[in-house]
Amino acid sequence: MPLKKVGVVYHLTKSNNIVIKAEDIPEINETVFLKNKSELGKVIEVFGPVSSPFILVKYNGKNAVKEGEEVFVERK
Repeated sequence: MPLKKVGVVYHLTKSNNIVIKAEDIPEINETVFLKNKSELGKVIEVFGPVSSPFILVKYNGKNAVKEGEEVFVERK
C-alpha cells in the first residue's frame, strides 16, 4: 500500500510518545511509519486547534526517530 504523509515529528515526550504536527488527520489506532516504512507506533489522540492540529502516537521504540522527520500512514 502507498504511504501518505500525515506530518512531521514535533516532539518526543518522556512518556514514550511522539507528538506530530499534523498535515493530514489519521484514524485513531492507525499505524504511523517513517518514509522507509519502519513502524513507529499507533495514533492514540488528535488534539489542538482545528486549524493546526497535532497527533499523539504511542511510540513502539523499535526505530530511531528525531524531531523534524516526516511521518506517514498507509492509504489506498
